[in-house]
Amino acid sequence: MPAPFINSVCGYREGRPNTSDANDKQSVELGKIFFDAMEIPSDSTSPLKVGNLMGQLMTADLKSFFQSESPQLVVQPEKPFPSFEQFSHLNVTKELGGNMAKEVVLAIAELRNFSAQHKLDEEIREGLETHLRNISHEVEQAEERRRGLLDVLGEESLLKLDITVSKEIENTVHPEISLQHLVAGFSLKWTLRTDRAQDCRSQGAKMAALRRGRMPHFATVTMEPRPSMLALLGRGSGDVDCVYHLHLPALSAAIDEYCSGTQRRARLGIRDNFRRLYDQRRIRDYDELRSYTASL
Repeated sequence: MPAPFINSVCGYREGRPNTSDANDKQSVELGKIFFDAMEIPSDSTSPLKVGNLMGQLMTADLKSFFQSESPQLVVQPEKPFPSFEQFSHLNVTKELGGNMAKEVVLAIAELRNFSAQHKLDEEIREGLETHLRNISHEVEQAEERRRGLLDVLGEESLLKLDITVSKEIENTVHPEISLQHLVAGFSLKWTLRTDRAQDCRSQGAKMAALRRGRMPHFATVTMEPRPSMLALLGRGSGDVDCVYHLHLPALSAAIDEYCSGTQRRARLGIRDNFRRLYDQRRIRDYDELRSYTASL
């Protein structure tokens, strides 16, 4: 089954489907057949910022679906990785000593104000000021060492996922603090380019390398119609679990039509490429995204 919000994100832009690359003849031709299979009217207008709209509608759809099927799952857009227990260690070195240094500086300022507002003995006041200067100097030196260590360690970071699905788990170390376990993460790409595909793969590889605990289900969600572009992700080395398509039945029918007729022999490789992705489950239907994630 296709994504239920599919008609809200599809339309034509300057006479071309909004899934098509204007500089790619195959993309435009296949895109029109694809839209015909979905029964998208040729006079429908593409929404502005279709990628953002796709994210909003998919988030709302998953929330609604999980509310009845898996109420323990929480769907959130663009939540930082350190919010989840498998990645809570990321960037923690940035905070080491930082808050303590600020608290010491504030305490020193308060003591100086107290000294100025009260008539202390001259010897006591001078001794207090000397002691505060020494503390300030030591705090500054400690903060410089901390910053130097951070520069050496570098920064462990990950780009935010477009949509995260998590659930609360028991915190055996600090029971009073709730922990969110990242069940699944999705990178949304309305269409694909070579550079966009590599972004997804590098993000998946970093997730696998930096996690502490179980690897979340990580997949790309797209509306890209070209099998050659889908293969950039679908035939990867496991950095991305699979590619979910918003309307796989219509795409399958469109590719069969595009690869038939007088140019059947020349386009046979395109259909075979798609069939391999489909048969190997490298590309899956949006409906499976919902049911599979609900079972995690």
